[in-house]
Amino acid sequence: MNYVLITGGAGYIGSHICKFFFDEGFVPVTFDNLSKGNKWSVKWGPLELGDLSDEGRLKRLFEKYSFIGVIHLAALSSVEQSCAEPNLYYKNNVIGSFNLLQKMIEFKVKNIVFSSTAAVYGNPIFLPIDEKHPTQPINPYGDTKLAVEKLIYNYSKAYEINFISLRYFNVSGSDFLNKIGEAHSPETHVIPLALESIKNNNIFNIYGDDYNTKDGTCIRDFIHVKDLGKAHFLSFKKLLSCKACEFINVGCGKGFSIYEILDSAKKITNMGVSTSIVKRRDGDPDILISNIDKAKKFLSWKPKYSDINSIISDSWKWHQIYS
Repeated sequence: MNYVLITGGAGYIGSHICKFFFDEGFVPVTFDNLSKGNKWSVKWGPLELGDLSDEGRLKRLFEKYSFIGVIHLAALSSVEQSCAEPNLYYKNNVIGSFNLLQKMIEFKVKNIVFSSTAAVYGNPIFLPIDEKHPTQPINPYGDTKLAVEKLIYNYSKAYEINFISLRYFNVSGSDFLNKIGEAHSPETHVIPLALESIKNNNIFNIYGDDYNTKDGTCIRDFIHVKDLGKAHFLSFKKLLSCKACEFINVGCGKGFSIYEILDSAKKITNMGVSTSIVKRRDGDPDILISNIDKAKKFLSWKPKYSDINSIISDSWKWHQIYS
């Protein structure tokens, strides 16, 4: 059997990746502690409960399945929380990844696709951001992801680990037909928060209007979760076919401000939204926009669903029924 370990496979992104791998003939094995993920979203392969901090549980997992590779998603991912509680992030994200890599070496599993982030870049020196941009994270979340990238890179040299690290920009959208979408608790992402405010007639908080941007709100690059799922699959296929030690951006290559997101959401829902300006959050850069030329060339990948209106429309379908 073509078993692929998906750490964090019960989460929003993980569930979409599991579906993609299942559709392509692989058996995705979800390893998740369900602290952020949802049991109901594990539909395309077995669920193994456990935590990356538990080395004994990890060993039993690797003894049970002969994995041909790993998609490593499991991590804490709130910028705001990482600034308030950095100890949680270094323990969970860095030490957990170390434990995983140790088991990969012990059981001779050579291939890993790592879920990284655009937060490794920090405040951009130039735009759009390509993979040669300096990595200078401005929050503990981004720093833990960069630490794991360095860990995997050094392990690749010493232990012949084959890897691709995907640096995500902002992920949204849903797979409405297969009943999976964003269901975080608490929700921290801008598009589902905006849609929840519209649906429930609540005030939407805008975290700062003093950014160095055209309308004062921060600008972000959004990728549809289905496009991200394909990027993981193409990365994994590349690892199976050749040696690779690569860092690759995945986004749509365009940026949208918070006000632009709200304008699109109002048009799609045909509803209004009340807003309130609150203090900007620590660790939030002004602008993040990706250069995705490397993904297009190295992976033969390009975003298919990542038009911002398509992302918000898919998200709205999901939130109307399931949120």
